[in-house]
Amino acid sequence: MVKSLPATSLTGRNSRGFSLLELMVVIFIIGLLSGAAALTLPSKDGGALLQEQRYKLIGNLRSARAEAVFSGRSLGLAWEQQRGRFYVLTAQGWQVIQQGVLAKEVVLDERVRSLITVGGEPIKSASEDSDARDEGGEDQETTPQLMFLGDGQISPFEWRLSSDGAESLVLDEQLTVERQ
Repeated sequence: MVKSLPATSLTGRNSRGFSLLELMVVIFIIGLLSGAAALTLPSKDGGALLQEQRYKLIGNLRSARAEAVFSGRSLGLAWEQQRGRFYVLTAQGWQVIQQGVLAKEVVLDERVRSLITVGGEPIKSASEDSDARDEGGEDQETTPQLMFLGDGQISPFEWRLSSDGAESLVLDEQLTVERQ
Protein backbone atom coordinates (compact mmCIF):
# COMPACT_ATOMS: atom_id res chain seq x y z
CA MET A 1 0.00 0.00 0.00
CA VAL A 2 1.32 3.42 -1.02
CA LYS A 3 1.08 6.27 1.42
CA SER A 4 0.20 9.62 -0.05
CA LEU A 5 2.17 12.55 1.23
CA PRO A 6 0.57 15.91 1.88
CA ALA A 7 0.94 18.44 -0.90
CA THR A 8 3.75 20.89 -0.21
CA SER A 9 4.78 24.10 -1.81
CA LEU A 10 8.28 25.01 -2.95
CA THR A 11 9.11 26.08 0.57
CA GLY A 12 8.17 22.71 1.97
CA ARG A 13 5.10 23.92 3.88
CA ASN A 14 1.61 22.52 3.54
CA SER A 15 -0.31 24.52 0.92
CA ARG A 16 -3.77 24.83 2.38
CA GLY A 17 -5.28 28.15 1.27
CA PHE A 18 -3.83 31.40 0.08
CA SER A 19 -1.07 33.50 1.53
CA LEU A 20 -1.74 37.06 2.61
CA LEU A 21 0.26 38.36 -0.34
CA GLU A 22 -1.84 36.38 -2.82
CA LEU A 23 -5.06 37.71 -1.26
CA MET A 24 -3.78 41.29 -1.40
CA VAL A 25 -2.87 40.94 -5.08
CA VAL A 26 -6.34 39.58 -5.90
CA ILE A 27 -8.05 42.40 -3.95
CA PHE A 28 -5.87 44.97 -5.73
CA ILE A 29 -6.80 43.57 -9.14
CA ILE A 30 -10.51 43.56 -8.23
CA GLY A 31 -10.17 47.19 -7.11
CA LEU A 32 -8.58 48.19 -10.40
CA LEU A 33 -11.28 46.43 -12.42
CA SER A 34 -14.11 47.98 -10.40
CA GLY A 35 -12.54 51.43 -10.76
CA ALA A 36 -12.33 50.99 -14.52
CA ALA A 37 -15.95 49.82 -14.60
CA ALA A 38 -17.10 52.86 -12.58
CA LEU A 39 -15.37 55.21 -15.00
CA THR A 40 -17.20 53.69 -17.94
CA LEU A 41 -20.64 54.15 -16.36
CA PRO A 42 -22.61 57.09 -17.74
CA SER A 43 -22.73 60.17 -15.53
CA LYS A 44 -25.99 61.68 -14.35
CA ASP A 45 -27.84 63.58 -16.99
CA GLY A 46 -28.93 67.15 -16.29
CA GLY A 47 -32.47 66.18 -15.27
CA ALA A 48 -31.35 63.61 -12.69
CA LEU A 49 -28.78 66.03 -11.30
CA LEU A 50 -31.41 68.77 -10.90
CA GLN A 51 -33.81 66.38 -9.17
CA GLU A 52 -31.07 65.31 -6.74
CA GLN A 53 -30.12 68.91 -5.96
CA ARG A 54 -33.77 69.93 -5.50
CA TYR A 55 -34.38 67.09 -3.02
CA LYS A 56 -31.22 68.08 -1.15
CA LEU A 57 -32.33 71.72 -0.90
CA ILE A 58 -35.89 70.86 0.09
CA GLY A 59 -34.56 68.57 2.84
CA ASN A 60 -32.34 71.33 4.24
CA LEU A 61 -35.09 73.96 4.04
CA ARG A 62 -37.62 71.65 5.71
CA SER A 63 -35.12 71.00 8.51
CA ALA A 64 -34.71 74.75 9.00
CA ARG A 65 -38.48 75.30 9.13
CA ALA A 66 -38.90 72.46 11.64
CA GLU A 67 -36.06 73.75 13.82
CA ALA A 68 -37.56 77.27 13.77
CA VAL A 69 -40.97 75.94 14.84
CA PHE A 70 -39.63 73.60 17.55
CA SER A 71 -37.21 76.16 19.00
CA GLY A 72 -39.54 79.14 18.56
CA ARG A 73 -36.65 81.17 17.15
CA SER A 74 -36.12 82.81 13.78
CA LEU A 75 -33.64 81.14 11.46
CA GLY A 76 -32.28 82.31 8.14
CA LEU A 77 -30.33 81.09 5.13
CA ALA A 78 -27.64 83.37 3.72
CA TRP A 79 -26.84 82.32 0.14
CA GLU A 80 -23.77 83.26 -1.88
CA GLN A 81 -23.26 81.86 -5.41
CA GLN A 82 -23.35 78.04 -4.97
CA ARG A 83 -23.33 77.80 -1.18
CA GLY A 84 -25.20 78.91 1.89
CA ARG A 85 -25.16 78.86 5.68
CA PHE A 86 -27.93 78.80 8.23
CA TYR A 87 -28.13 81.49 10.91
CA VAL A 88 -30.16 81.93 14.09
CA LEU A 89 -31.39 85.31 15.37
CA THR A 90 -30.09 86.01 18.88
CA ALA A 91 -29.99 89.10 21.09
CA GLN A 92 -26.57 89.83 19.53
CA GLY A 93 -27.95 89.58 15.98
CA TRP A 94 -27.63 86.84 13.36
CA GLN A 95 -25.21 84.11 14.42
CA VAL A 96 -24.01 81.14 12.36
CA ILE A 97 -25.53 77.88 13.58
CA GLN A 98 -22.64 75.88 15.05
CA GLN A 99 -24.28 72.57 16.01
CA GLY A 100 -26.73 70.10 14.58
CA VAL A 101 -27.92 69.33 11.08
CA LEU A 102 -28.09 72.99 10.07
CA ALA A 103 -24.46 73.69 11.03
CA LYS A 104 -23.22 72.12 7.80
CA GLU A 105 -22.81 74.41 4.80
CA VAL A 106 -25.26 73.78 1.95
CA VAL A 107 -23.42 73.43 -1.37
CA LEU A 108 -24.88 72.96 -4.86
CA ASP A 109 -23.13 70.93 -7.54
CA GLU A 110 -21.00 73.20 -9.77
CA ARG A 111 -22.94 72.04 -12.85
CA VAL A 112 -26.18 73.50 -11.45
CA ARG A 113 -27.07 77.16 -11.79
CA SER A 114 -29.48 78.73 -9.34
CA LEU A 115 -31.49 81.93 -9.18
CA ILE A 116 -33.30 82.88 -6.00
CA THR A 117 -35.93 85.60 -5.93
CA VAL A 118 -37.50 86.85 -2.72
CA GLY A 119 -40.68 88.84 -3.14
CA GLY A 120 -40.06 88.91 -6.90
CA GLU A 121 -36.58 90.45 -6.60
CA PRO A 122 -33.31 88.53 -7.13
CA ILE A 123 -31.37 88.24 -3.89
CA LYS A 124 -28.20 90.22 -3.32
CA SER A 125 -25.20 88.14 -2.33
CA ALA A 126 -23.33 88.77 0.87
CA SER A 127 -20.30 90.00 -1.13
CA GLU A 128 -22.42 92.71 -2.76
CA ASP A 129 -23.59 93.75 0.69
CA SER A 130 -19.99 93.80 1.99
CA ASP A 131 -18.91 96.02 -0.92
CA ALA A 132 -21.59 98.51 0.07
CA ARG A 133 -20.43 98.28 3.72
CA ASP A 134 -16.80 98.87 2.76
CA GLU A 135 -17.76 102.06 0.96
CA GLY A 136 -19.72 103.25 3.99
CA GLY A 137 -16.90 102.31 6.35
CA GLU A 138 -19.20 100.29 8.60
CA ASP A 139 -18.96 96.58 9.32
CA GLN A 140 -22.43 95.08 9.59
CA GLU A 141 -23.42 91.51 10.28
CA THR A 142 -24.59 89.05 7.64
CA THR A 143 -28.34 89.16 7.13
CA PRO A 144 -29.85 85.99 5.68
CA GLN A 145 -32.00 86.35 2.56
CA LEU A 146 -34.48 83.55 3.39
CA MET A 147 -36.21 83.65 6.77
CA PHE A 148 -37.84 80.82 8.75
CA LEU A 149 -40.02 82.13 11.57
CA GLY A 150 -40.95 80.32 14.76
CA ASP A 151 -44.62 80.15 13.72
CA GLY A 152 -43.76 78.15 10.58
CA GLN A 153 -43.83 81.01 8.08
CA ILE A 154 -41.13 81.24 5.42
CA SER A 155 -40.11 84.22 3.30
CA PRO A 156 -41.94 84.04 -0.04
CA PHE A 157 -39.28 82.90 -2.48
CA GLU A 158 -38.76 81.12 -5.77
CA TRP A 159 -35.60 79.10 -6.33
CA ARG A 160 -34.94 78.12 -9.94
CA LEU A 161 -32.38 75.39 -10.64
CA SER A 162 -31.07 74.83 -14.15
CA SER A 163 -28.45 72.71 -15.85
CA ASP A 164 -27.29 72.07 -19.40
CA GLY A 165 -29.50 69.63 -21.25
CA ALA A 166 -32.38 69.73 -18.78
CA GLU A 167 -35.54 71.69 -18.17
CA SER A 168 -35.22 73.96 -15.14
CA LEU A 169 -36.88 73.06 -11.83
CA VAL A 170 -38.47 75.46 -9.37
CA LEU A 171 -39.04 75.21 -5.66
CA ASP A 172 -40.80 77.73 -3.46
CA GLU A 173 -41.75 78.41 0.14
CA GLN A 174 -44.29 75.55 0.08
CA LEU A 175 -41.32 73.10 0.02
CA THR A 176 -43.30 70.50 -1.89
CA VAL A 177 -42.15 68.15 -4.62
CA GLU A 178 -44.48 67.74 -7.56
CA ARG A 179 -44.16 64.54 -9.57
CA GLN A 180 -43.57 65.28 -13.21
